[in-house]
Amino acid sequence: MIDPAGRSTLVDDTANKIRQMIFSGQIQPGELLPSRKALAKQFGVGISTIHEAVKSLAAVGLLESRPGKGTWVRQDALDGVIRPSIITNRFGQIDVETIYEARLVLEVALAGLAAEKATSEEIEEIWAALQVQQEAMPDDEKFIEADWAFHLTIAQASHNVLVETFYQLARELLLKFIRDAISLPRVREEATEYHIEQVKAIEAHDVEWAQRVAREHMWYVKRRLLI
Repeated sequence: MIDPAGRSTLVDDTANKIRQMIFSGQIQPGELLPSRKALAKQFGVGISTIHEAVKSLAAVGLLESRPGKGTWVRQDALDGVIRPSIITNRFGQIDVETIYEARLVLEVALAGLAAEKATSEEIEEIWAALQVQQEAMPDDEKFIEADWAFHLTIAQASHNVLVETFYQLARELLLKFIRDAISLPRVREEATEYHIEQVKAIEAHDVEWAQRVAREHMWYVKRRLLI
């Protein structure tokens, strides 16, 4: 028999993955979700798990389903999402060092959680995302996109949707400075070295090692860009 607690966790994890597809822009408001069969194959779960995850996301207003028409992201799905513009409108422009301090806390936390909780499938996804990032190195925009995807994959492996959402907000606030950073000599190559070590730490499920690498990476970025 399936443990009810285990099934609940599986449904929650699946719902979180679909939620992040929406929040990260992979599926836009108004767009149809892939079929439930396709999602089940993508996430390695049963159709019934997808069904329950979709029901939970529909209940909180992210998705809408109709028989014969499929399931799509509601047009107002992102209305309640905290955006960088909301932060700056409320508090004014936040200096880059303050944002980096927040990102340092979040990067270390997410690295540790991923090292503790990542599944073997998620670790494979992180390695794959790192490979894409390395291949994108010569192209600025592709590298930024691949770098974002790499960090987002680690964030998803943390299995903490709230910390992951905070991280996405901090990273969006830093986008301009990320562009400035990758223009500096050898930043891409040296960042990749940190990334490789971080994935090794996550794969080893070594929380302290993963946190240390994430911390050292952020200190490196601060030295290169802010000092």
